[in-house]
Amino acid sequence: MSLTHLTDFPDRLSPMLVKELRQGMRAKSFTLLFLTFQGLLAFILLTAGAATSSDDAGTFASGVIFIMFAGAALFIQPMRGVSALSSEISGNTIEMMALTRLSAWLIVFGKWIAIVSQTALILVTIIPFLILRYFFGGMILAGEMVFLGLMFLTSMALTAIMVGLSGNSTKLVRMLPILGFIFLVGYVPDFLFRDGFKSFMTFCTLADSESRLIIASYGIFIIYIGWCALSHGTSVIAPISENHSTVRRLISLGLVIVTTVIGLCYPVDLNVLALVFGIILAPAVVTALTEPSVLLPPMWKPFLRHGLIGRVASTVLLPGWPSGVFYATLVLSISIGGLSLAGSSRSSPSLMPENSIGALGCIGGILLAALLAAIFTKQESRRFTNFMVFLLVSILFAVIPMILTSINNHEKYLWFFIWNPPVSLFMAVSNGFIKSEVLAAVVIVDAIILMMLLVTAGSAFRGYRRVIEEADAELAKPTAPST
Repeated sequence: MSLTHLTDFPDRLSPMLVKELRQGMRAKSFTLLFLTFQGLLAFILLTAGAATSSDDAGTFASGVIFIMFAGAALFIQPMRGVSALSSEISGNTIEMMALTRLSAWLIVFGKWIAIVSQTALILVTIIPFLILRYFFGGMILAGEMVFLGLMFLTSMALTAIMVGLSGNSTKLVRMLPILGFIFLVGYVPDFLFRDGFKSFMTFCTLADSESRLIIASYGIFIIYIGWCALSHGTSVIAPISENHSTVRRLISLGLVIVTTVIGLCYPVDLNVLALVFGIILAPAVVTALTEPSVLLPPMWKPFLRHGLIGRVASTVLLPGWPSGVFYATLVLSISIGGLSLAGSSRSSPSLMPENSIGALGCIGGILLAALLAAIFTKQESRRFTNFMVFLLVSILFAVIPMILTSINNHEKYLWFFIWNPPVSLFMAVSNGFIKSEVLAAVVIVDAIILMMLLVTAGSAFRGYRRVIEEADAELAKPTAPST
């Protein structure tokens, strides 16, 4: 075989992936990161033996490797996706890509996989340093390999979040994950040099069924979050006539039902079950409540073909926030009902009141932001941005009263702000409130907000009538016989 065949990417790869890989590898940001990473890692590891005692040299070397990789994989590399889609939108190149055979999903996936491939290259270059670290002694090989793999999976999810949000026109929304990145990277060094590091490495060896179940669950969680983020980015740049919402909602609904069945059939801790529901519902509900309410006949026709069942299903599966409100009500009802049935079927329910208040406070905060976005949003393209702004404002209006009442020792005044559900999060952890009263209050507030949101969605849903009638008329037309 001629060597000329090895000088370029194979034709089987997506053109979008090849384009992004070429641009990414040639970018000064990646070149500088790669060379700096290699140089610092080599210098620190070569001096680790002299800087520390022989007993601690191995732990120090592992900590250095993981810290360096965490900084590159959990912060710098995901940040490179902050303008992945916005640069194409501002440069008016999305339309040109649409003229090719590249779908919106392939465009988003190509940008994501290009950054992930560069992160994988950094991961591969760690192998020689791991060989050097082996000679320091005390290495838990399987555990450290699994831990590196978990960090790489986390980097994939964080990159997907940044790429998915990069299609929004507002820089504030695109930059919000930076706060989470800073917290995550700031926590890693403290964790890696604590006494619990070796015990966690032992846990990562997957020696028992519990560790295998937890790590496998984390892998599923990472895949789901990454897919939700990429799917959101696809919806932002896809043509209006394309329906990406139905599949996304069906998958989330299926996961909620499966989780409910598992919680009813197996003795799963209710706090863990509530956490799983939260992981599934958070991206699904937020996305459903912030979709543009633009309905075209091609979106409605597939539901009409299934008769009455399709018409009923369209209430929760059609694209747009009005149906998203009914969808959110459905999945939230299934989740809360599943938790209630699982708790009542056991002699001693273990769902703590603080966790119940916290979960309902988070749900209420999302519903309140969605209600405000539904009322005050004029441009459909800014619905998600407005939702995030209202959510941040509601959190701010909860933090300020909490700080003022804590300084003056008048925490009881927080009852005047109970209409803002995030306030209940602070009341749940305070010893100055009766938890049953706070729980009852937040349930009432959430119910009122949900009813107002359902009324608003029902009014907006009636506006689809003209599109539905048009789709009915087109479907009723007799098809021309083929010649």
